[in-house]
Amino acid sequence: MKRFLRWTFFVSILSAVLFVAGSWIFAQALTRARPITIGDPPADFPYPIESITFTSSDQQTLSGWLVPATNTKRAIILLHGYRGSRKQMLPRARFFREQGYTALLYDARACGESSGDVITFGYRERHDVIAAVKFLQDRGRQDIACLGVSQGGATILFAAEELRNVKCVICESVYDEMIHAVDRRMRRYTGMPGCLGACLMVPFAERRLELSIDEVKPTEYIGKLPCPVLIISGERDDRTWPEDTYRLFGAAREPKDLWMIPEARHEDLFRHAGYEEKVRAFLQRHVE
Repeated sequence: MKRFLRWTFFVSILSAVLFVAGSWIFAQALTRARPITIGDPPADFPYPIESITFTSSDQQTLSGWLVPATNTKRAIILLHGYRGSRKQMLPRARFFREQGYTALLYDARACGESSGDVITFGYRERHDVIAAVKFLQDRGRQDIACLGVSQGGATILFAAEELRNVKCVICESVYDEMIHAVDRRMRRYTGMPGCLGACLMVPFAERRLELSIDEVKPTEYIGKLPCPVLIISGERDDRTWPEDTYRLFGAAREPKDLWMIPEARHEDLFRHAGYEEKVRAFLQRHVE
């Protein structure tokens, strides 16, 4: 019996140590910057692309591409998802350029070739999109829309009060609250609810970012948008549950539209049938 108790105690202590160490490692990985070399614009892109940089109000340097359209004041800013890069948005850039929009796609801070040490899931990245709007305005584009995927959409919402001159916003697969985003991913990858699996990871991440998870709530910002919003998500998204999307939509003020795509998961929704028609119609109503 004593041997069994000693063994149980040893296993318990080891499990606790591994859980603490694992939580710290995951917190570091979750918030760590993901710099990658993007290189030159793709040679096979059917429109000219200009490599650009611009600076946020908190002195981060953002690297991106501009796909200019001539004889128009219309433009759209394209924001990629978590730990992505501007390359993710190239298919959309082509589509919008075909519709006569100047497209600006850039690497969020701490991603791609942009500066930055940590990822804050859209919260501090809001300064990036505000700077992108100013960049386009300085280039003579006044009829501006913003489209963000996942973290990119959250970025737009956190910047809501500063987007007074934006005509409309499109948000795809955007979480409602960071605590729910953590919970959904914990359940997906470990089978445990976030309150258990992330009980130490979250405090470690908060300390690293000097930011409370309770502050990272797009639902508290979307109602401050001064323009129409289109929210798109998948009915089978297991990272942003449908009820999360409905909660986000409910917090938005009119005019607003919601499109839940049957069978779609947390994926590139651009590839789904009807996407181009739905987005084109929304922009025609609010920009053109």
